[in-house]
Order: sequence, then structure tokens, then C-alpha cells
Amino acid sequence: MSNKQKWMDTVLWVLTAATFLITAVAVQFMADKVPMHYNASGEIDRYGSRYENYIFPVMILIFNIFWVVFISFFRRKALKAEQEKERKEAQSSITVLGYAAVGTTIMFLIMQCVFLMMAVSASEGQQRAEFDINIICNSMLAFLMVFLGNILPKTKRNSVVGVRTVWSMDNDTTWELSNRFGGKAMIVSGLLILIESFIIKGFASTMVELAIIIAMGVAMMVYSSNVYKKYGNNAKKHQ
Repeated sequence: MSNKQKWMDTVLWVLTAATFLITAVAVQFMADKVPMHYNASGEIDRYGSRYENYIFPVMILIFNIFWVVFISFFRRKALKAEQEKERKEAQSSITVLGYAAVGTTIMFLIMQCVFLMMAVSASEGQQRAEFDINIICNSMLAFLMVFLGNILPKTKRNSVVGVRTVWSMDNDTTWELSNRFGGKAMIVSGLLILIESFIIKGFASTMVELAIIIAMGVAMMVYSSNVYKKYGNNAKKHQ
């Protein structure tokens, strides 16, 4: 295991532990009953015990256990690889998955901190969230997309992470070009989501967010198909 991989493992578990620690401290300053769920309009539709705030940290822990198991699969694959190319592809997947795990955990940690702050400051009989839930969630997703968009072009061809289409998987050139475009598309889409969330606000901004994500996916597929037509193995055979 490289130093970078050890560092990512350490950061992942430190962030997970921080989620529990911050929650444990915040719970001490809450009322016995606090807002536990908000609808799409930001209205409080369920109150619950303050200890229910531990549910999200537990979910993060389970999610990160999944990440670790998933990454371990590629570590074993890298160790057993007989060819250097196969080993590099596995190492690339490990790095990308590690960054994705850390980035996702940071996003969840920030969201948990915001929700805890809202629960601490909630007053009896409060009807709506203190902050726009849609802006919070959309912004966190936007930052994650920008973060992952910077990593995507660095992935080696594999069957798990990256822009994986029948066209991009054809050869290393189609893969590299498709993922380079995919990374840029994720960054642009993330920035657009961030901007529109603060301008449109509310549930409408979440609907726009979904439209941007769908458009991004379609653009990736179309670009991947065009790259295949130009650099795919079948195209080369007919040249």
C-alpha cells in the first residue's frame, strides 16, 4: 500500500470519527424533541428524539465500510496482476475510489453539521427550516461534482469507475478522451448547479439540478460515441 493510500484511509476514518464526535457534542445542546425531517419546501414534517441525529453518522460509517471493501478488491487485484498495464489500471481505480470516498464523506460531514446546527437552534413550534434545504444539498453535490471532475481524467481504463460506455471502453484513446470530456462536463455542471441553486432556490432549483445532471449524462454519451467513430477499433479497420 502506497503512502497516498494510507493517507486516504486515515483521512476517511478520521472524518468518520469526527462525524460521531461532533454529533455527540451537538446533541447535548438540543431539546429532547427536534426537527428530524423536512419536505421539499423546507417545511418540518416530523419531530423526533435528539438521539436520532446519530442515524446519519451510522449511515456514513456503513457507507465507508462499503468503500473500504470495494477499494480492497482493487488492492488485491493490483497485487495479483501479472501485467504492468493491469496493475496500473487497478492502482488508478484505487486512487479514484479513495478520493471519491473522502470527498463524499466530507460532503456528508458538512451536511450533518448544518442539520445539527438547525436542530440546536430550533424553537418549539417552528414550522420551517432555518435554511433552504435545497440550497444546502445542491451546493454539497455541486462541490463534489467539481472535485470528482478534476479526478476523472486521471483514471485508467477499467470496468468500474469513470465514463464507462461501450464506446469509451473500446480502447485507451477512446477512454482517455471520453473521461477528459467527462471531467470537464462534471466541473461545468457542478458550477451551474451551484449558481442556479442560489438564484432559483427552493424545490425548483433541485428540479433544475436534475435536468443539468441528465443533460451532462447525455452529453458524455454523445461525445463518447463521436470519439469512438473517429478512434474506435472498428473505425480503424475500415480506414
